[in-house]
Amino acid sequence: MVDKKGRKLEEIPNWMRNALQGLTFWIGHRRCLYSEYPLLEGALVAETCNLIHANLKKEFELKCEVLYKNLVSEILNNERADMVIYKENDAGQKIPKFVIEVKRFSRRQDLINNDIKRLSRTLSGDSNIRAFLFVVSEAQRPTRFVNDEGVSIRGKMFVNSTDNFYFRVRNTIKAAHAFKHREHAQYACILEVFLSR
Repeated sequence: MVDKKGRKLEEIPNWMRNALQGLTFWIGHRRCLYSEYPLLEGALVAETCNLIHANLKKEFELKCEVLYKNLVSEILNNERADMVIYKENDAGQKIPKFVIEVKRFSRRQDLINNDIKRLSRTLSGDSNIRAFLFVVSEAQRPTRFVNDEGVSIRGKMFVNSTDNFYFRVRNTIKAAHAFKHREHAQYACILEVFLSR
């Protein structure tokens, strides 16, 4: 994929797409069992971890609930990333390659914005990390990120116009019992955060 300035964007890894496709079907399955009880965000995070772990290649290692201050020395509080994926380098050190947050889509857009801001601070400390937010929506189109055709809204997006970072909706994965029911499908949007250059 190439952005409007002709810069090549790194591909979304297959393990990420496969895991989120499984997640959307899993949400549909859980709704068949418990349609009156929306899934808790913790359940979405746990199942995402399971599915990523099942799809990762052997050279990667998944760790959950990693302190941000272990990734970026400037972050001094006790906030934790939902998932960090490490890859071993030639010297045998485990280097963080992907930092991932999972957030349920809801009216509380400030919670989504806070995760995006945290991810951007991670990028400020390490340019080799890729930062992702998975926005998961149960039986509702996440209108901030998905248009009425059921596909990703393209282009740079900002939390605030003065920020030194932006994000893009890199992919949208869905599961629906009928194609025409886009408003009530299960969605998982892959948002990638970038620093403005």
